[in-house]
Amino acid sequence: MESSFTQKDMLAQVNQLWSMLDDMAENSPESYQKFIQRHMKEGKEFMTPPEPNLCIHTKILEPDEKILFINICQWNRVPAPMSEAHPVPISAGQLENLSDGTVVAIAYNPEVLKRAHQDHVELDQLIRLAMKYIEEQYQITLCHSYHVAPFQLKGNAKMMKESLERIQKQPATNKGNSSCATDNSLLEELKSIALIREKQETSPSICITREDAPKSTKTKLIEEISSTDLQNRDLLPSPWHELSVTKDNAGHPQSLILKVKLRGVHSVAECDLSVSKDDLLLVVPGRYRLLLNLPQAVNEETVAAKFNKANYILLVTMPTL
Repeated sequence: MESSFTQKDMLAQVNQLWSMLDDMAENSPESYQKFIQRHMKEGKEFMTPPEPNLCIHTKILEPDEKILFINICQWNRVPAPMSEAHPVPISAGQLENLSDGTVVAIAYNPEVLKRAHQDHVELDQLIRLAMKYIEEQYQITLCHSYHVAPFQLKGNAKMMKESLERIQKQPATNKGNSSCATDNSLLEELKSIALIREKQETSPSICITREDAPKSTKTKLIEEISSTDLQNRDLLPSPWHELSVTKDNAGHPQSLILKVKLRGVHSVAECDLSVSKDDLLLVVPGRYRLLLNLPQAVNEETVAAKFNKANYILLVTMPTL
C-alpha cells in the first residue's frame, strides 16, 4: 500500500522540529550549541563542490567512434555505500562534446575513492562500474580497454560542477513500500532527544526517499543517485565561430582570437562566458552553446571580450601563457 504524506503532515513535522530545537536550547544550551555547530559543519562539507580525482582515457565504439574522457570525481553529496552488500552510489553528468573528443563526469563518495586508491583491483572495478553505467545510461558501446590520463581533469572545474549538479529535484518514490528510509542526522537525532526527555510516542518522521534502498535480495553493482536532464542543452546549436592564433616576430603564440556570430543576441548580458587555461564555454540560454578545447594554454585572468551589436559578433581575446 502506498503511503500518502500530505502538506498538513509535513507542516506538523516542521512544527515538531522547531519545538524540539526550542526545548533543547532551553534545557541544555551547551548541547544545543554543539549540536548546531556539528550540523553546520556537516552542511558546509555537503555543499563543497566536486573535486577531480583522476581522468580515464578510452573510446566510444558505437554509434560513432570517438575519444572519451571520463572525469572521475569525489563529491560529498554522493553517499558512501551502507555496507559491502549494498550497491555503490554513483552520480553522473552528461556527455559533453569537445574539439578532440567527448567528456563525462562521474562522481563517487570521497571515502570510496580513498579506499580504491589503496587497492588497484578495487580502483579498476570502480572505473569499470563507471564505464558500464555510461554505456547503460547513454546507450553507447565503449572500448573495454582504458588508461589513466596524465592529468586529473579534462575540461574545467566549472563545467564539471554544472554537469554534476543538474540532478532531479524530486527523486522517484519507491512504490509498494510505505516505510521510507529516513535521514539519520538532524531529525532522527532530535527525535531521540525528545523521546529520552518526554518518554512519549512521537508522530512519524518526515519521509525522505532514498534511491539506494535495496529493492530486492540481489545485490546491485551500480546505483544511480542522480540523473541528468539531457534534452534542453543537447538541442542548443553551436554558433558560427572562428578561432585564430596571433604570433610575435619570433613565431611564438601571443594570443588566441575567437569570433562568434550570435544572431538574435542583443546584449552581452545574455551571454555566459567561462574561460579556463585550456578550454572555453559559451552559453546563451535557450539559443546557443559552444564548448572549445583551446590549442594553447591561456591566461584566464587577462581574457577580454567585446560584443558588436551591429553585426552580432562576440570577439574574445585570450593572451597565451
